[in-house]
Amino acid sequence: MNQYIDKNRFLVSFCLSLSACLSFCSCKKFVEVPLPPNEIVSAAVFADSADATSAILGIYVTCVNSRQMNVTDGGLSLYTGFSGDELVPTSTNNTSYDQFYMNSLISNNSYNDTYIWALSYQVIYQTNACIEGIENNNALTSSLRNQLLAEAKFMRAFFYFNLVNLYGSVPLVISTNYSINAVMARSSVDSIYAQMVNDLSSAEILFPSNSSLGAYRPNYLSTQALLAKVYLYSGQWANAISATTTVINSGAYTLQSNLNDVFLEGSGEAIWQMVPVIQGLATTEGFFYLPSNTGVVPRYTISNYLLGAFEQGDLRRASWLDSNVVGGKVYYYPDKYKLGSYSGSGSQEAYTILRLSDQYLIRAEAEAQTDDIADAVKDLDTIRVRAGLLDYSGATDKASLLNAIYHERQVELFCECGNRWFDMKRTSTVSEIMGGSNGVCASKGGSWLSTDELYPIPLSQITANPSLIQNNGY
Repeated sequence: MNQYIDKNRFLVSFCLSLSACLSFCSCKKFVEVPLPPNEIVSAAVFADSADATSAILGIYVTCVNSRQMNVTDGGLSLYTGFSGDELVPTSTNNTSYDQFYMNSLISNNSYNDTYIWALSYQVIYQTNACIEGIENNNALTSSLRNQLLAEAKFMRAFFYFNLVNLYGSVPLVISTNYSINAVMARSSVDSIYAQMVNDLSSAEILFPSNSSLGAYRPNYLSTQALLAKVYLYSGQWANAISATTTVINSGAYTLQSNLNDVFLEGSGEAIWQMVPVIQGLATTEGFFYLPSNTGVVPRYTISNYLLGAFEQGDLRRASWLDSNVVGGKVYYYPDKYKLGSYSGSGSQEAYTILRLSDQYLIRAEAEAQTDDIADAVKDLDTIRVRAGLLDYSGATDKASLLNAIYHERQVELFCECGNRWFDMKRTSTVSEIMGGSNGVCASKGGSWLSTDELYPIPLSQITANPSLIQNNGY
């Protein structure tokens, strides 16, 4: 384990108490923040470099300091995997999971409320408190102030990216002002994307272009990588190509030839990772996905749709899936993360959120959209060859090539950070895939409605804030 990882673990441990201070004031629901900021977070919290740094690190601790599948610690992969065509829950007594799986969410689903919405706004509150405490703070050196401010803005953009893709328009909370936040209405999707671009463009300037904090804290290149996703989702093809090219050509990252190394701490492919902080617990995905032994049914299995998407000879199926045979039936389960727990000084795996292969596929898609067919095929083949497959040999018209790229995203990024669910929605194929008598939803025993592509605003939020309007269909 390298020196940065050791230092990072020490700092994460050090900031737990401060994280609790910042976290309690966000409460379970952002609309219920009890006091204005000057009564909660004293300027003294940011009075020196150690405390200011700890406040930022406290954000990352909030993201992974749980034994549950929250939105940043595996939950985004799990819940959207249920909703889409990736995962099947095998438990028969978890009605909350069944609602995701059957595309029949109700507005008081506790997982949707607690582990997605509330956790997201808790972190957003922390980022807002940090931004307000660090901006124009003359107690910090300009270089440290810029670094920490850039990290906070990156994190705020990341959480809004997830929120807007799960719920559509949501309240755009960018301050700690309780009187405003408590009655805030939903903002348009376009305005939220504009805020993401604003935050990430600001972070891009604040981060030194040669910043080197490893993959465990955001830096200039991870900002470019997240910007690339934002640009892709908002149809800004040229900007997406530019951002991904900056990342790919930087030389800072390399596709791992051994697929079993991709999700390790310090992987050469990792652009941004979160380090597990609970002693003895590796990634939450590893803990929940991996069966305790070869004789038990896994909690969550791979759907037949995903299993059938892999081409013959695809190394990703061999390396990133495993199976148990129970009662004569084969149960396949995700095996990207191969550790559920660990002994000793630390986990060997880290929760990988941004990685290089996604950047190649983002650029390929943006190139195809701009009719740069040759370069799009080249980037697509970079990922295919790493997976042990032959170069793409299909039709090279735009529509066919885009479908090939979407398919490659399906088998490369499965069960990762909601990518598949988000891809189906942004490409307007979700109802085609999920709906109809032969669709995925019907195979689950459910009935698909187009309104199912958005999750409901939690009932507790609607009750507490009269300005919030529920999504259609709930």
